[in-house]
Amino acid sequence: MFAKHRLSAPAKGFTLVEVMISLAIVSMALPALIILVMTQIDGASHIRNKTYGMWVAENELTRLTLLNNKDLFPTFKLMEKDSGQTEMMGLLWRWQFETTVAEEIPVKGIVKMDVDVSILGLSEGGGYNGAKELEKVDPIARITGYMSE
Repeated sequence: MFAKHRLSAPAKGFTLVEVMISLAIVSMALPALIILVMTQIDGASHIRNKTYGMWVAENELTRLTLLNNKDLFPTFKLMEKDSGQTEMMGLLWRWQFETTVAEEIPVKGIVKMDVDVSILGLSEGGGYNGAKELEKVDPIARITGYMSE
């Protein structure tokens, strides 16, 4: 009769040394990946806050443009400097503007308005769920506009 010969199959799977080396590589790469993701999240929150700050600055510039309309408000006089606070998106914002002579535009009676905006903190009852720490960039947004005196 025929003798049954079994061919030994090659071993399947990884050895303990291969598994340990793989775990060492993953354990070094994973923290770097987490740091990269956290950096991206912080960058996204900065861009979001900067966008909100620009909206606050645009709102203030629009308010001043409307107040400076002599047909609607004939007694309004544009101040040289002013500041105030406003609430938007669950945050409290501080804005300040300064008017100067527009030297880059050679037309008499045109003033340059710089509006700076910074974050003061959370508004009362605000539902802000952004980054763990508010940015203390001062100012976070700046906009420049021109108008007649």
